[in-house]
Amino acid sequence: MAANHIPNDNLTLPADWRAKSPAMIAVGAVLVLLSVFLFSMAAEEGGTLKAFFHSYLTNYMFCLTICLGALFFVMVQHLVRAGWSAAIRRIAELYAATIPLWALLFLPILAITLVAGSDALYSWNAGPGKGLSPMVESKLGYLRADYFSIRTVFYFLIFIGAARLFFNLSRKQDQSGDVNITVKAQNLSAPFIILYSLALNFAAFDWMMSTDPAWFSTIFGVYIFAAGMFSFLATMILTCYLLQRRGRVENMVRVEHYHDLAKFQFGFIVFWAYIAFSQFMLYWYGNIPEETLWFAHRMTHGWDKVGLLLIALHFAIPFLAFLKRKHRRNPGWLASWAVLLLVMHWVDLTYLIMPNVGGVTAPLVLAHVAGWLGMVLIFLSLFLWRVGETPVVAIKDPWLPDSLAYHNLP
Repeated sequence: MAANHIPNDNLTLPADWRAKSPAMIAVGAVLVLLSVFLFSMAAEEGGTLKAFFHSYLTNYMFCLTICLGALFFVMVQHLVRAGWSAAIRRIAELYAATIPLWALLFLPILAITLVAGSDALYSWNAGPGKGLSPMVESKLGYLRADYFSIRTVFYFLIFIGAARLFFNLSRKQDQSGDVNITVKAQNLSAPFIILYSLALNFAAFDWMMSTDPAWFSTIFGVYIFAAGMFSFLATMILTCYLLQRRGRVENMVRVEHYHDLAKFQFGFIVFWAYIAFSQFMLYWYGNIPEETLWFAHRMTHGWDKVGLLLIALHFAIPFLAFLKRKHRRNPGWLASWAVLLLVMHWVDLTYLIMPNVGGVTAPLVLAHVAGWLGMVLIFLSLFLWRVGETPVVAIKDPWLPDSLAYHNLP
C-alpha cells in the first residue's frame, strides 16, 4: 500500500480519559491504604505488615508484568522486522514507557527490606542465626538486602533503558520519517532482548521466588515471562477495542490485527500451561521434600480450589474459546475474554505469592482485592498520564502501509 493511502484517523486518547488520570491515581492510593487497614483487621496478630507487603508485591507484579510484556513485544517486533504490527506497536511502546514510574513504586519494597531490615516480605532478610533452615542459611551469601537492592537497580536500568530507547526512537521518527531509525531499532533489539531476558529471569528469582527462599525452580523466570506476555496480549486487545469504541484508530486497527493478537494469545495460553505443568510434573516425579513442600502449601487451606480455578479459567476454557477462527476475528468476543484473562493473571500471581501469608479467608481476600483495584487504578492513571497527547500510532513508520494492507490466510 502506498503511503498516500494511509487513512486519516483519530490517533489521540479521548480528552475525558486523560482528565480522569489525577482522580484515578488518588482513588487508587486510597484503596491501597484501605487495604492496609483491612489487613490489620484480617491478619493474625503481628502479621499485618507481612500480609500487606505480600499483597502489595502481588498487585505490583500484576501491573509490571504487563509493561514488561509490552517491552518484549516491541523489541521482538523490531527483531523479526514484523510489518503487521506497525499499526499497534505504539500502544505497546506507551505501556513499556511507564516502567520508570513503576521503578518508583518498588521503593516501598526496598525500604522495608534494606532500610527497615524487616523480614515481613522476605524471610531471608532476618539474617543468619535467626531460625532459618540450613538450606536458606546456605543461600544468604546471595540473598542479602544490599545485594538484592543493587541487583534491583541493575534490572530497572535495563528495563528503563530499553523502554526509553525504543520509545524515543519511535517518537523521533514521527518527526523526521527517517527510515534509518527503524534500521537502528532492528539492530539494537537483539542485544537488548538478551539483557532483558537475563534481567527478567533474575528479577523473578529475587522479587518473587525468594518470598519462599527454601524453594527453587530453574524455569520460574520463564513462567513469569509467559505470564507477562499472556497478560500484555489481553491488555493490548482490550485497549484497542476500547479505543475503537471511542472512535479512535477505527481505520488503523483492523480485524487482521485482532486476529494476529488472538493467535499470540492462544499460543501463550498453551505455553503458560506447558510451563506450569512441566514444573509440577517434574517436582511430583522427583518427590524431593524441599521441592514438593511449596506445592503442598498450595494444595491445602483453600489454595487447592484456586489451583483448580487456574486450570479451568487460565487454560482449559480459554483454550477452547480461542480455537475457532471466527472467534479470533471478533473484537467484542476477544475483549470480553481479555477481561477474564487479566483477572486470571492476577489470580495466578496471587497463587504464587499469597500462600506464604496463610490460607484463603474472606477478610484476607477482601483486603487483597482492595489493594489490587487500587493498583490497577494507579496503573491506568500512569498510562493515561504517560500517553498524554502522544499519537497511539507511529504514523511515519515505514512498515505502516504493510500493516494496513496485510491479510491473514483463511
